[in-house]
Amino acid sequence: MGQARAMTANRLKEILRRQRVPEFGAGYEPAIKATREEAPAGSRPATVWSQLLARDVHTLSVPERKVLALLLYCPSLFELQEQRMLPFLPAPHPLHGHPRAKNESLRDLRGTLAVAEERGCLSFHPSVNVDGEEVPACWIGDFLGFFTDRLGPYCVNFNVKSTREEFAVPQVGISVRTDKARAAVKEGFRHLVERELYADIEIRTVEVAADELPPMLTANLLQQLQWQKREHLLSDEQVQIVLDGFNLGLVRRATPLNVMVSIEQTHGIPRYKQRILFEQGVFARKIRIDLFDSHIFTEKPMLPERTDALEAYANWFRRGP
Repeated sequence: MGQARAMTANRLKEILRRQRVPEFGAGYEPAIKATREEAPAGSRPATVWSQLLARDVHTLSVPERKVLALLLYCPSLFELQEQRMLPFLPAPHPLHGHPRAKNESLRDLRGTLAVAEERGCLSFHPSVNVDGEEVPACWIGDFLGFFTDRLGPYCVNFNVKSTREEFAVPQVGISVRTDKARAAVKEGFRHLVERELYADIEIRTVEVAADELPPMLTANLLQQLQWQKREHLLSDEQVQIVLDGFNLGLVRRATPLNVMVSIEQTHGIPRYKQRILFEQGVFARKIRIDLFDSHIFTEKPMLPERTDALEAYANWFRRGP
């Protein structure tokens, strides 16, 4: 779960401007942007382009980027909101206002203040001084994914840490003067409130420790994400020629480079444009190459998929509760 630099009245005002009624798609603004001015001290902020969302996704750490890569790889994802404010007052369901949910019966969020009071941890709720008075502030989540299945749209909340231990012992904002026992209790209540806030409206929270993800899988997905914004400007016929060539090469265990050289010689399609199609085709699941075994290079033989990443992590994407 992310948190901005020291909360101030102006910072809270800006978060509320962006997040009081979060937009969908390209118009969405995260509560914390991946800039040095807004990201937590010691974090590694960066943006990642998403073709699906038609915008940059703001991430605050390497673990977040690893998890994001797998989320964007899932074809049932149709929307994602990163660094999303957990509303402290009652607020509409996250799907409210989305065209896919126009026929859905949606319950409102109660707000973190109500949940914290019910759980006896209101003293740990964030606040900020405004004109000499303490007023409620907000916690900020990592990723809220919007998925669809045969029953319609639904959401899953993702809380990301580097390791499993970090869910119990906070790492951000800790110094030698920190009361670590109190900080651990505060962190526990923070996660409890987040889970219950969403569980009330049947949204599951998945706690992800990024170091438990296969390094080769995330490395390959992150590599392919880097190619998502590039345009090949090929015709539909040329696209099919290239995809067919790679899939035939996959059966024959050829290297992508050998496939590209052959297609360039026979059809005159430049290798660079084929490379764009290769990386985008793997990410779009049009070329079912193995993502777990080794890093994907154009000079290495292609290996057919043995483990489907979506099946391996199916629990991430399932509908709640």
